[in-house]
Amino acid sequence: MGKFLFSYPLYTDSRVISFYDKINLPRLLYYDQISSLTTSTSKTLVIGSNNTVFVESLKQSFSEIIVIDEIADLHYQTDKFSLIIFSDFSFMNILDAENQREAFRILLEKLEHNGEIILNLELFNGDKFLEDPSISSFVCQTEIDNEIFMFFTRQEYDYFSQILYQNFTLEILNLSGELKNTLKFDQEIRYTFLPEIKHLFKLVGLEIKQIYSSFDGSQLLENSDEAVFVLGK
Repeated sequence: MGKFLFSYPLYTDSRVISFYDKINLPRLLYYDQISSLTTSTSKTLVIGSNNTVFVESLKQSFSEIIVIDEIADLHYQTDKFSLIIFSDFSFMNILDAENQREAFRILLEKLEHNGEIILNLELFNGDKFLEDPSISSFVCQTEIDNEIFMFFTRQEYDYFSQILYQNFTLEILNLSGELKNTLKFDQEIRYTFLPEIKHLFKLVGLEIKQIYSSFDGSQLLENSDEAVFVLGK
């Protein structure tokens, strides 16, 4: 199916989540290696509960894990954590720099003195957004529970706000090819450039311990598709 680098859509139909879980299975090999990026294995917080492939993988490696939907849910948590992990690309759902800064302020209050934060970003590639934003493009298809799921996307990138506006269509067919249902949903994600995110870390008092190109600990290269950060106070 190729390499998918989508953040999961927020609060959506269970069939959409099932589809994302299916196409996301190849990334399980990377998720299984997250524990090798940190020495923290005690109380762990995961932000972003809808990526069940990600969450279930972490449960195999971390003994004490709490999962929340979004950062706002931290107001209900009284404990501090030795490790905070953003679900795959979920940090990109924070759509402006001020909200990103506020998110880290909240996280730092819940992070133990020697604790760590792990998050990843898809890196900007301008060539990716040269498609006509008025045309829906076929992405992939897969089969789930004797139904065929066909996935289409239409997207437009705003170079000023650095936000990618995505319109998704998921067509569900029976095995005879008859269309049974059509699901439409939108997603907005923000591309934060490397110099920008490094400056943000410095502003909020976070130290970059390591930068990788993947959860498998690969070296970050000029042409890498993503960046993985291990941060400390």
